[in-house]
Amino acid sequence: MSQYDLSEIIEKIKEKNPFDFKESHQGKTRALRIIVSKLYYSLNYEKEPHATREKITQLLLYHGQFSREEIDEIFKASSRETTEYSIEFLKQHPELARAEARKSNEFPDEEDEEDEEWEKPIEIKYIFPHYT
Repeated sequence: MSQYDLSEIIEKIKEKNPFDFKESHQGKTRALRIIVSKLYYSLNYEKEPHATREKITQLLLYHGQFSREEIDEIFKASSRETTEYSIEFLKQHPELARAEARKSNEFPDEEDEEDEEWEKPIEIKYIFPHYT
């Protein structure tokens, strides 16, 4: 499976040609992990990890060889919690974006509100192995 480069993966998806893998459950899972990883790192994953996940899911569902459950399992296994936020996450949480900007002193004219102790939200990002 790792012999596929990104252009071959995209071509197989477009043409709905099946991906080759060993007939064991692990073979299919490994093939899917490689496909997802290569697609994920080729897209705007740093700025929009969840939009990237959705795009990959839609591409693979269109292709038809893998189920949503199989795809979701790959993402779940690669998910990591973080407070290093993506632009996508900050757009969804404007109050967090303002707090981060105040802390970085990007807006020195902003009135300093008392720092209330609040639990920072956690963003889920995805870390995949890099395949060559």
